[in-house]
Amino acid sequence: MQRQSRWATALGLGTILAMACTTPPPAEADSDGGEMNRVRFEVERSREVGNDRITAIVGVTDEDSDAARLADRVNQTMQWALEKTRAVEAVETRSGSYQTHPVHEDGKIRRWRASQDLVVTSADVEALTSLVGELQSRLLVRSVAFSVSPERRRAVEDELISECLEAYQKRAARIQTGLSARAYALVDLNVDTPSYGPAPRMAMLQESRASVAPPAFEAGESELSVRVQATIELEK
Repeated sequence: MQRQSRWATALGLGTILAMACTTPPPAEADSDGGEMNRVRFEVERSREVGNDRITAIVGVTDEDSDAARLADRVNQTMQWALEKTRAVEAVETRSGSYQTHPVHEDGKIRRWRASQDLVVTSADVEALTSLVGELQSRLLVRSVAFSVSPERRRAVEDELISECLEAYQKRAARIQTGLSARAYALVDLNVDTPSYGPAPRMAMLQESRASVAPPAFEAGESELSVRVQATIELEK
């Protein structure tokens, strides 16, 4: 049994040594340079686009020593505001933040403060500004922002992507010629469309409960851009 064990061990070592001798050596690095022949660059195209969407945040802020009475008053005001906004078909409405917290004085709760917001959005600037004028008789205007609608943004970005890809081809060909390469191949390409939120144009706080004239707004423009990052491999 002992001789068999030793023979098996010797056989095992011999097999391992034989395999080691017959295993091919690791492949040498590509003589063409591999990674060393790769060039990374980027191209970008942008365009000023007129804003065609307006978003306003309006809300109510109130205080009372009785929390239930305060909540009822705030709820009634917001219900009135919702009825006003729902009557305008061109306006999209959604509820914003709703907060209630105690106001302390001398370490004791003296009263309660509550606030609730309403977010109204529309592609019809005139309709929304007229609505905001009505809402200001009982609500505060927190902020107003203009932006490019999703449909228009996609259409412009598609055009910019085409321009970027054309610019990529010209840049890659110029690099190939400048470095005296026979050809180039695309290794990696990334298309980036930076997304920006609506840009605030103004903010107002108004305590008046009297009739308010519609505010005057200027939609302005937003810059849309597309960036293409590419990696090419040159054939020497």
